[in-house]
Amino acid sequence: MAPNHFLFIVVDGRKSGCSRGMTLTEFANLFHELSAGEAYNFDGGGSSTMYFMGRVANDPLGKGNERGVSDIIYIPES
Repeated sequence: MAPNHFLFIVVDGRKSGCSRGMTLTEFANLFHELSAGEAYNFDGGGSSTMYFMGRVANDPLGKGNERGVSDIIYIPES
């Protein structure tokens, strides 16, 4: 991956009938397959939410909307 290019992946946690989640090894292999040079894992559980282009992009807690959290990674528009 070129310098200053970022790849963000959020995995919904294990929920019966909704999501099987991923093991840490599966997650690491995915970043490797996508040629990520560096990878960081933030374990957010049910509060893991990706908000992109004005909408929630995943299904946190199986409810389709975000949950209030105290920590975020925010990338402002340039």
